[in-house]
Amino acid sequence: MSQRDSEEHVKTQAESHALDDHNYGTFGQHQHVPGQHYDHDHDDEFDDSPLEDNPLWQQDNIFLSTVGIDIGSSSTQVVFSQVHLERQGEALSSRYVVVERRLIYQSPIFFTPYTDGNQIDPGALGACIDQAYNEADLRPYDIDIGVVLLTGEALRRDNSEQIAHLIAHKGGEFLSASAGHHMESVLAAHGSGAVAHSGTQGQRVLNVDIGGGTTKLALIDSGQVTSSAAFHVGGRLLVIDAEGTITRLEPRLVEIARGIGMTLHLGVKVDPTMMAKIATEMARMVVDVLCGRAVPEATWLTDPLDLSEPMDAIVFSGGVSEYIREPEQTGHGDIGLALGQAIRSAIDASALPAPVVPADQGIRATALGASEFNIQVSGNTGHISDPGALLPRRNLPVISVRVSAETATRASVCAMLDTAEAHFDLVNYSECAIAMSWDGYFDYPALRALCEGVRDHINQWADHRRPLYLLFDRDLAQSVGRILVDELDVTRPILVLDGLVFRAFEFVDLGRIRLPSRTVPVTVKSLLFQNHGMAPKAHEESL
Repeated sequence: MSQRDSEEHVKTQAESHALDDHNYGTFGQHQHVPGQHYDHDHDDEFDDSPLEDNPLWQQDNIFLSTVGIDIGSSSTQVVFSQVHLERQGEALSSRYVVVERRLIYQSPIFFTPYTDGNQIDPGALGACIDQAYNEADLRPYDIDIGVVLLTGEALRRDNSEQIAHLIAHKGGEFLSASAGHHMESVLAAHGSGAVAHSGTQGQRVLNVDIGGGTTKLALIDSGQVTSSAAFHVGGRLLVIDAEGTITRLEPRLVEIARGIGMTLHLGVKVDPTMMAKIATEMARMVVDVLCGRAVPEATWLTDPLDLSEPMDAIVFSGGVSEYIREPEQTGHGDIGLALGQAIRSAIDASALPAPVVPADQGIRATALGASEFNIQVSGNTGHISDPGALLPRRNLPVISVRVSAETATRASVCAMLDTAEAHFDLVNYSECAIAMSWDGYFDYPALRALCEGVRDHINQWADHRRPLYLLFDRDLAQSVGRILVDELDVTRPILVLDGLVFRAFEFVDLGRIRLPSRTVPVTVKSLLFQNHGMAPKAHEESL
């Protein structure tokens, strides 16, 4: 073979090479061609110094380019970040933790475009997303992982699901549609700085994110979000024009106004006194909720949050928080300014149960949280039988179970998985992931019993080639994978990942294997679309 033929051969291979080529040392330094299919990615190199060139350092340090797109009822934002994750090697763990976050670009705050009262305008919204990518000088294939977060009243629009998936497809292969009040609450708490403040000070902190249509709550204890909730109060439920005529009126605002003896409909004029009266009632609901009082008229969108225990601090985020921080503003023709001023008055009157700590980010908190804090990485202790066939995967529904090493048996594990899967109505999904939280020590007999129970459960699946996705919070993946394959002769495709921290969620995204660290990017999230194919309330089974 001539030198030219050899070069052409290598070039052809490079456009479609697989993970095994790296295993056998075929490829050294090279780049992937945008648009070509690969079953892996490469960890980026951001420094020419010898340390960053060291393969061992690269295995323990991962840099991911991320994006968060927050489509809210009133505003849409795009935030690009770079996240540095480091393996906890000294702790004898394969888990990676975020050690540094760098903001690359944040878009202007766009008003979410509508074609009419119930339809988001896909063309205008897509143009906003394109503008953000262009101004950041990024393309979809530059993004490692990210989320389109459809929140608040925008989630209730007739075409919300189609919009979210359209923007996810537009944004890149690793960008997935996501929604859900709990997830938004958690991301806002991270983006506002409330989680960092709680962890640094060792305090119990409540993040209150007041957006255009909803108020999200996240209770944080020593840096960990312990619970979250949302109720139906927001700053863009009522919009007026320059003459005071109502141009947008949500049914929820009609209910609130009716409760204080006011009748509103489109085309009616409202004066500042009427706006202040409505906003005072909305602020009263917010304050009563924060004080731990029962407020059924708040219209909870989730289970109510128990706030009976004392708190050390409260952080406000979301669009309305900008008016709470600076009440002397002109506003944007909605009820948000009056609501923020009413809450500010309550704070000044010491009506809240804890001091208010300023947020790092207000209106941008959720978008920033989505771009930086929803990512995990499973370490190189995983077991993946066929990376090309198993990865990447988007929107895998998750069955979450808890296993106790002291009581787990083959029969009990199988029965637990049978019950857990029966609780989920997986109508539109041919695959799912099983997330296992392991309590207690683990040894071979316990792992063997676990694996036998898993095998008995999956042997009941009608499709004998259906892949098995197992996710652990402990470093068990290689051991579990070997027992299933080598000892129990499970022949179906298997992916087992570990070192993952589980919260309340319903879906997970799995990226391609990254080299040289041999890790898998993981996004844990929730979906709240009407036809997402799952029962509306998740269940967690415990053994």
